Amino acid sequence: MNSKERVRKAFNHITPDRVPANFECVSSVMEKLQKYYGFNEPEEIYKKFDIDIRCVGASYIGPEFRTWNEKGNKVTEDFWGFRKTHHWTGKEYNTITSYYPLDEMDTIFQIENYRWPDPDWFDYESIKYQCDRHKNKAIIIGHEGPFQNATNLRSMEKLFIDMALDSELAHKIFDKMVEFELEYYERMFIAADGQIDILRPHDDYGTQINLLFSTDMWREYFKENTRKLTALAHKYGAFYQQHSCGAVYDIIPELIDCGVDSLEPIQKVIGMDPANLKFKFGDKLTFHGGIDTQGVLPFGTPEEVKKETKHFIDTLNIHGGYILMASQSFEGDVPIENIAAMYSVRD
Repeated sequence: MNSKERVRKAFNHITPDRVPANFECVSSVMEKLQKYYGFNEPEEIYKKFDIDIRCVGASYIGPEFRTWNEKGNKVTEDFWGFRKTHHWTGKEYNTITSYYPLDEMDTIFQIENYRWPDPDWFDYESIKYQCDRHKNKAIIIGHEGPFQNATNLRSMEKLFIDMALDSELAHKIFDKMVEFELEYYERMFIAADGQIDILRPHDDYGTQINLLFSTDMWREYFKENTRKLTALAHKYGAFYQQHSCGAVYDIIPELIDCGVDSLEPIQKVIGMDPANLKFKFGDKLTFHGGIDTQGVLPFGTPEEVKKETKHFIDTLNIHGGYILMASQSFEGDVPIENIAAMYSVRD
C-alpha cells in the first residue's frame, strides 16, 4: 500500500496497513534535523520518518513586496497587505503582525475597494510537476483561512467588535477572503489534474479553554463559507481538513454538518480528549495530530513520547480515521530524540 492509498483509507474510515503520518516543523528545526542526520534537503527528512503527505503550492508572481529591518528586527510585507515583524528568540523567529491595513477602514465601500489579492498573482503551472514528483504521496494544499487571515488584516479587537456590532462589515471582510480563496484553490485543483488529496485551511477558532466566540456567532460568520470550501474540495475528489487550534469541541457538529472530513491538530485542551472525540465523532471525522507540543514532546523522555503516541494510535486509529502528527509544528524546544521516538512507534 502506498502513501496516497494509506491516507485515503484513513479518511474513508477503512483500516490501512499502518497509521499514516504527516510532518511539520519550523525552519530552525528542519535545519537542525538535516545537520544531525547529515542530510542536504528536507525531502530526506520526510523519507527518514516515512512521511505519507506532501504539501504543494502555487508560486507567487504578483506585485513585489518589501522586506526591511526595523529596530534590529526583520519586517516583511505579505501579498494580503499586512506586515509581520520577526523577533529572534535565540532559537528561532517568533512572528507577530505589526501592521493591520483594514484597521484604517470603517465602511463597506472602503473594504470593497481595498486592494484584495488577485488569483492572477500566482503561477499554477508548477503544481502538476510538484504532484508528479510525489506521485505516490498524499498531496495537501492550504494556507491561513478566512478567519485567520482576517485577524492579520484587522486587529482582533476591532474584528470582534465588528462581529458583535457591525455584522455587515464583518461579513464583507470574511466574504472577500473566501471569494479569493475559492478561485485560488480551484485553479490549484485544475492544475493538479486530480492529484490533490486534501484541502486544509488554517483557522484558529479556539483558546486553551473555550471558543473565541459563541457557537451561534461561528454559525453566522463561518458556516456558509466553510460549506463553500468543503464543496470545492469534494468537487475535485479531495477531502476537506479543518485546522483549528484550541478547545473547539462545541463546533465539531457544525463542522460535520458543513461536510468537513477531518479535524486537526487535537491539542491537549478542554473538551479535546481523544477517546471522547473518537466515541462521539469517529465515524464522521478523521483526526490529525495530537502528540502534545506543549508538554510531552519538549519536556518528556523518548519513552514517554512513545507511550503518548501509542495511546493516540490505539485510541484514534480504529477503522482508520487517524493521521499521526504532533499537535503543532515541531518547535525548537523539541529534542530530536523525541521527534524520532514519535515516528518510531509506527515501525
